[in-house]
Amino acid sequence: MSASERRRFTRTPFETEITVRAGERLLVSNRLRDISLGGAFIIVKESLAPGTSCTLGFDLVGPHSRLHIEMQGDVVRSEPAGIAVRFTKIDLDSLVHLHHLIRVHAQDPRTISQEYEKNLLGLD
Repeated sequence: MSASERRRFTRTPFETEITVRAGERLLVSNRLRDISLGGAFIIVKESLAPGTSCTLGFDLVGPHSRLHIEMQGDVVRSEPAGIAVRFTKIDLDSLVHLHHLIRVHAQDPRTISQEYEKNLLGLD
């Protein structure tokens, strides 16, 4: 089984400034390689060891509003280009906004909605 067949969520390229807080450490990056409903790969110069718990956050800024999305996760892989984080906890508002954000940027928005309904809401 290939890695893409094992994945529950489709990865989507997205660029924004994102913060990663792990204990007293704060990493800031302006580039994600990809993001999904289940995790993200963040391009960072510094590394965090696999197993490290962290909090990720980013803002979506519009002409008249600012929306903050935040989630908790664990580093599952660290490589020279950055870190892969699996989300472990996200509040409902952030999840809904993350779902819409990924859907807007996805090649196949319908697949993103199906993953959301099946894997996160438990609907078939």
